[in-house]
Amino acid sequence: MISGINHVTWSVIDIATSFTFYVDVLGLKPIMKCSWSAYFLAGDVWIAVIQGEGRTDNRYDHIAFQVEPAGYRKLISRLIDAKCTVWKENESEGDSLYFLDPSGNKFELHYSNLKSRIEDGKANWGDDVTWYV
Repeated sequence: MISGINHVTWSVIDIATSFTFYVDVLGLKPIMKCSWSAYFLAGDVWIAVIQGEGRTDNRYDHIAFQVEPAGYRKLISRLIDAKCTVWKENESEGDSLYFLDPSGNKFELHYSNLKSRIEDGKANWGDDVTWYV
């Protein structure tokens, strides 16, 4: 049912400093940057950073699994049957379920992709965003 990693997200202290580090030092490909977030590609892996308190504020740090639409509802039913805790309601483009594993690690099931996120962002996120693609 899970076909891979959709994206990885973590909190950073400062978007501008992080953006410079990920692009100029690590060499990641920039996708977008705004005052509260930035997206990059590391090979084929989509990485998102969100403004927070860095390592002390991991409220949004998570790994998102790519799920095919046909298996999405079945996997959600299995997570509900396993009594997994939902840690966040979906507020972004595409269907997602944010859940905790038995140790409290944060995960997301997601079946959209970076292309549709970019299209949605360009249409809806306003003038604060700089796009690099």
